[in-house]
Amino acid sequence: MQQHTYTLDRWEDRSGHRQAWKFGYRGTAGEFGRIEVVYPASRRGDRNVTEVKGDTVPVTSFMGWAYGRKPSLFIAELSVGGTGVRLKRNRWAQTRAGRALRMQVTGREYRYRASSARHGDRTLTRNGVEVRIRRHGSSARKKATLTVLGPADGTDLALATVMCGVNTRNLTRGGAVRAFFARSLHWLDIFQ
Repeated sequence: MQQHTYTLDRWEDRSGHRQAWKFGYRGTAGEFGRIEVVYPASRRGDRNVTEVKGDTVPVTSFMGWAYGRKPSLFIAELSVGGTGVRLKRNRWAQTRAGRALRMQVTGREYRYRASSARHGDRTLTRNGVEVRIRRHGSSARKKATLTVLGPADGTDLALATVMCGVNTRNLTRGGAVRAFFARSLHWLDIFQ
């Protein structure tokens, strides 16, 4: 099985007002060319949008309830090449495999799941292709490393990289508990 590894560097643009700050990852992914992840690419009410653009990847956006600067899996919508994608997940499942985010894009079934209890390790799989995503480093040296196993195409890379700009802590039980308490405290703060 063929294997390729690509590294995207984290970037940030803190110019202008705080609400206009942008963050993300960018780099070159071999034959796929340049890829850039931007979050929040835009804001729609209390929802943030993460967007991926690149030389050979379809424009992909993920919109969800704002959790910091990133969208979360709560009230989420995914669009690949302008086509909406239905997302499914079992938020009550006890295992990481059971809590995986499931989607069907261009007739292919994908699963995006936490591959370890660590917050930065995720895996996107479809029949014959696996993309392992690892976010690591600190401060200005943060990176996202993508390890691609199998004959991946631009859609596979677009889906994997857009999730680098999404808060996916709900894919683990511990992350779901932390997110629940954070959301509860946020709602309590609103009512005061």
